[in-house]
Amino acid sequence: MEPLFPKEEKALVDLSMKVYAEAAELGGMVHPITRKEIARLLRHINSYYSNLIEGESTTPADIEKAVKEEYNKDEEKKRLQLLSRAHIEVQKLIDDRFEENEDINVCSTEFICWIHKEFYERVPESFLAIKHPDKNTIITMVPGELRRENVSVGTHIAPTWESVPRFLKHFEEAYTSDSVLGHKKLIVAAASHHRLAWIHPFLDGNGRVTRLFTYAFMRKAGIASHGLWTLSRGLARKTENYKNMLASADSEREGDYDGRSNLSERALTGFTTFLFKVADDQISYLKKLLALEALYNRIKGYVAMRADNMLPDEKPLREEATYVLAEVMMRGEIARGEVPRLIGLGERSATALIKQLLEEELVVSDSHKAPIRFHIPAKVVGYYFPDLYPAGSI
Repeated sequence: MEPLFPKEEKALVDLSMKVYAEAAELGGMVHPITRKEIARLLRHINSYYSNLIEGESTTPADIEKAVKEEYNKDEEKKRLQLLSRAHIEVQKLIDDRFEENEDINVCSTEFICWIHKEFYERVPESFLAIKHPDKNTIITMVPGELRRENVSVGTHIAPTWESVPRFLKHFEEAYTSDSVLGHKKLIVAAASHHRLAWIHPFLDGNGRVTRLFTYAFMRKAGIASHGLWTLSRGLARKTENYKNMLASADSEREGDYDGRSNLSERALTGFTTFLFKVADDQISYLKKLLALEALYNRIKGYVAMRADNMLPDEKPLREEATYVLAEVMMRGEIARGEVPRLIGLGERSATALIKQLLEEELVVSDSHKAPIRFHIPAKVVGYYFPDLYPAGSI
């Protein structure tokens, strides 16, 4: 499994410091309540792209329906909805565990198996039926259980199944360290992402588990920006490169100038650089999207199209809705009694507008008297956050 870390060349260190600083800046760009809502949306985004990497995807609208337990009658589409929902729920479980206790050893075998168990207990049994790597038989995978078969992935022959617990123990010892600070946490995150995939601890689902593990690692390291950016989107946009770089980092050392261990130091450094560039691109993209003036203008543009009947499948929406939506976006939530003043209209008009916004889930509230909060239903994602999903997918 060695080397465990890439060579810290100046270009790599500079890039890691840039990503670390920008991730910290991103986390403070919006109100905490609004940030929580955007993080909820990005859990959906993560689910969409992580499954897309595996060659299985559904539509954003179907993902939103799955969260509400509104499933398609078509069994295959329902199957994919359940897969997406599982990813969303497990990422939320990870967030919840950190809310309860920040002192979680995400590199432990227990935590990694917990991710796999929680994910695969939520999907149809058909996802547990795995074709034997050598025999013409089907193995039933047990959620959370380490593999008991030898496997290969492409040209990579994974460690023997008997050695997996030993490799995971070494993994935990190597990557669990409170002495690693600042940008170095990012270097550890990238290296551990590959080495967990290299160990291939489960019969199936290793890619999904590895990406969820890396999310948890970055969350613990304080570089997840409160869930405001998604690595999976960047990896899905470069799926072939991602898989090629993973495969390259599986390779053995090439000559005396490629480290002193069994595996290639140069290839691990290349993979780490690739992951940093993806992270840098995604954080920069989200920073542009969350710039308040630009986000306000996109919300205003959406409402203007609704007011002018430019969206034929939607009912007209008063232009004054812009003020309400912008206010909840910037402040997180507002009292209902503030709406008449915001829109410059009487209480009856304000009540009717609030009712429409709630019915369309453009805002949400905990009760009929509680404040209203910013909300992002699937139908507005393309207007508020262009290109977050691929064009034509919503």
